Amino acid sequence: MTHMRKKTGLRSLRRFRRDQDGVAMVEFAMAFPIMLVAYCGLVDVAQMVMLNRKVTQLASTLSDLTARVQSVTPSDIDNIFNASQTVLMPFGTSNASMVIANVVVDAGGTARVCWSNQRNATAPARGSTVTLPDSARIPGTSVIMARASYKYTPAIGYVITGTFTLGDNPVYSRPRNGLATGVENIEQVVRTGTNGCPNFS
Repeated sequence: MTHMRKKTGLRSLRRFRRDQDGVAMVEFAMAFPIMLVAYCGLVDVAQMVMLNRKVTQLASTLSDLTARVQSVTPSDIDNIFNASQTVLMPFGTSNASMVIANVVVDAGGTARVCWSNQRNATAPARGSTVTLPDSARIPGTSVIMARASYKYTPAIGYVITGTFTLGDNPVYSRPRNGLATGVENIEQVVRTGTNGCPNFS
């Protein structure tokens, strides 16, 4: 009788050990939500890092393309905006904001906006004072200042939620082939229909 009980107990133990196959399924079911949230968070962060780099590249492209020419028309500036924003691909451009400004530093070292254009943003007014880094604030010179930003909303948003503004840091380029104009004959990129600076009237 005791021997039979032992055999029955051993069979039950073996059956229990075989039934442990279902434990893995239970463990996976418990771990899956955590793994999913971690994966979604990784995707969101990777997307933000990639887009932030593209926004920096966008500002640099805006500044560089504008600094290459002697003068620009409103149509030229639209073309610069259109060409530059292609660096955002495969991200859409509707959430991008762009500003191009010609900043002239007069003989006294005051930096002011000669002209500016924007797309989906607020551009500084003509004659408004701008704070430039020391490397760019050289009396009797000008710089093209460009800004770009992007309002990014995570597509998945399980971990990172809300809307983030990426970029919005100024990038500066010296005119490569500017025209010496204005009352101080400062080399600058001229916008047609706008007086050269520092004549800000």
